[in-house]
Amino acid sequence: MAIKKIGIARGISAALLLGGLLACGRAARGLQQSEHPGMCAKEAMDTDGIVRLSKIEIYPQYLEAYKKYATEVGEISLRTEPGVLTMYAVSEKENPCRITIIETYASREAYRKHIASTHFRKYKQGTLHMVKSLELTDQTPLNPSNRICNFME
Repeated sequence: MAIKKIGIARGISAALLLGGLLACGRAARGLQQSEHPGMCAKEAMDTDGIVRLSKIEIYPQYLEAYKKYATEVGEISLRTEPGVLTMYAVSEKENPCRITIIETYASREAYRKHIASTHFRKYKQGTLHMVKSLELTDQTPLNPSNRICNFME
């Protein structure tokens, strides 16, 4: 029975992934806004684009407050910043105070605009005391033609 559940879950995951990739392909052809209302049109990834993992550990007493800040800045960034391509935050199941955010920016300039934005400055100032540790590591995609299509419903 467990094997069947895993198989079904994998099938659903594959279908969702395929749907997301197809939507992303359509977005690359200029159909961004009509397919995802409330999202700004996105810039193409430039040669100086950024793929980054932000690994953050939050003090337990601030976890819920931190999640509100992170959710807000991620949503506003995706909806309003053309150069913010991905802002996807997850927490570890076994230690929810350990959060990883995958971020992609179309260019270094898009990143500079993002960290200068009012919503990012609000997040940064509001969460400084909540963060136990922060590690930012830039990544190199193994397959540069593979893109993450991240949007808010």
